[in-house]
Amino acid sequence: MKLIKYLFLLLGLTCIAGAVQLYANDFESGIDAYHKSQYVEAATAFERALRSDKSAAAHHNLALTYFQLGEAAKAVWQLEQAVRLDPLNESYLFKLGTLRQQLGLYELPAKWWQSAARALPQSTWIWVVSMSAWLLLAAIVLPRISGRNRPIILKILMSLAVVGILLAIAALDILTTQQASGVIVSEDATIMHHAPASGAPESGLARPGERAHLLDKHRDYLRIKTEAGITGWVSADALGVL
Repeated sequence: MKLIKYLFLLLGLTCIAGAVQLYANDFESGIDAYHKSQYVEAATAFERALRSDKSAAAHHNLALTYFQLGEAAKAVWQLEQAVRLDPLNESYLFKLGTLRQQLGLYELPAKWWQSAARALPQSTWIWVVSMSAWLLLAAIVLPRISGRNRPIILKILMSLAVVGILLAIAALDILTTQQASGVIVSEDATIMHHAPASGAPESGLARPGERAHLLDKHRDYLRIKTEAGITGWVSADALGVL
């Protein structure tokens, strides 16, 4: 029985090592092709790398490759994903802001609480709330089990845990409700409709690279609200989900 467990463990480790090696090979192939100005090959390699591991670096490099191919909207989409995975990377933020300005998408100044929420990825905030909850639980249960009074250090830990939970929940709420659901990846302005049909009356235009919130879905159409405040239905292919 133990031998079978070890074999499964070894098999799992082998698969992980293989996936890491495959990602490294595709990533390096993409960089090599990019430096040779073989942008179609580079894009294919980076896309393969992302199927193995959705890293911020791979999204960033694919964005640069799309830009060289003249697909600026897709480049914005990839940079948006890179920034979500690595929100403090100044290079990613600068390139995303510059590219959005080139597309005529100017960012409104963020409120301080929005900037604070974006300081960490969503996964990190989830980790913070989980660890804080366990810490709070331990600080409550341990004194009862031991039958002793709660020492000052545990009271401090309880306070910190409560603060951590409140901050993390607030940040997650901001990220969930205020971050865009996707980006318009069409290189041309996308017609928005009042109903999920190509023959429905137009409600406005969604600009290439523009952020949008997903409101509803019907077959091959998505109802979105763009950052310009326009609401309407677009083809599902027009929105790159974040």
